[in-house]
Amino acid sequence: MLKAGRLFRFWGWLKLLRDNALLLYYAWRHPQTPGYLKGLLAALLLYLFSPIDLVPDYLPVVGIADDAVLLTSAMLFLTNLLPAQVVAESRRQSEKWRRRMPYITGIIAIAVVAWLVVIFMVIRKIMQ
Repeated sequence: MLKAGRLFRFWGWLKLLRDNALLLYYAWRHPQTPGYLKGLLAALLLYLFSPIDLVPDYLPVVGIADDAVLLTSAMLFLTNLLPAQVVAESRRQSEKWRRRMPYITGIIAIAVVAWLVVIFMVIRKIMQ
């Protein structure tokens, strides 16, 4: 059973990941972001969405864990390399999305539940 402290730490980690993703998105669009940082971010995205992996994703736990570790460590590394002015402006721009995020998450949750209900009903209809 999970302790409350671990659960809150996990949600804090997810919030940090979300905030860094928004920050890096706006930093990528910022004209003062150095080219090598944009290249590193593009390489990270290409690796994550590429079908070629160092550790295949079909392995039960290890396949997803390597992507999660790479994503989080690379996001923290790239965020720390950004110039202070770019970080400040990117945080300001991403603030409106951070305020909207609970609503967006709720809409996504409703959509996922609706799709699961539809899939369940189709499977049930096929099984009859």
